[in-house]
Amino acid sequence: MKGKKRVFLGILAVTFLVFTLIVLGILYVINRGRIELYKYLLMTLMIFVLFLMALIVAVIGATFYVVVSKKSNKFLSSFIANFLDLFYPLVVFVARVLDLKIEKVEQSYIEIKNFLFNKNIKRYAPQDILILAPHCIQYSGCKFKVTYDIDNCRRCGKCQINDLVNFKEKYGVNVAVATGGTLARKVVKDTKPKVIIAIACERDLTSGMQDVKQIPVYGIINERPNGPCFNTRVDVQKIEETIKKLLNGG
Repeated sequence: MKGKKRVFLGILAVTFLVFTLIVLGILYVINRGRIELYKYLLMTLMIFVLFLMALIVAVIGATFYVVVSKKSNKFLSSFIANFLDLFYPLVVFVARVLDLKIEKVEQSYIEIKNFLFNKNIKRYAPQDILILAPHCIQYSGCKFKVTYDIDNCRRCGKCQINDLVNFKEKYGVNVAVATGGTLARKVVKDTKPKVIIAIACERDLTSGMQDVKQIPVYGIINERPNGPCFNTRVDVQKIEETIKKLLNGG
């Protein structure tokens, strides 16, 4: 864990520890030391539950404020995003236990992250914007691979790589195609963007958004008319709308 998530977890841990020590100290003084160890453990568990409930109430309040407020609040948005990342694995675990579709959970995660992204959107220079697409968006029969150089596209129109190259030329943004998470992280490291428009399936988007927390990411779920990871497509209109928002600051 890095950056803001580490700070967020540190603040939570210290706050809980201090709160627990104060409550247990008060109980110790009141009972003059005549309280058994198991009661301390039980009380600590109760305090943890109360602390968690208070945290959830705080998140609900912050979410309500962010939703109804016309002004952006970076602190509250960051608080909600970190809470979401912290408990996302637990939500996935519960969904698996209840035999729910994980894809629906992932879609909800992406929608919330995109909502927070739009609430705090600002103006970016073209060179600071990166469109990151999966390699499966390229026509499977094409012999001209674009994973290392998107300009290697021959513009035949059989896939939407042509549209991404058009966006690069029209708006001056960076465009890259990655074969997986490792190459995607390398592209981000080399390009050093300040904002990313990521195209991928639900699973790859959620994991990518959690990997790159220090950079704002807007996720666009790809379309899979031919099945997963094969000649996929994307809503290019949504990509262009997002580029315009980023260039104009909303």
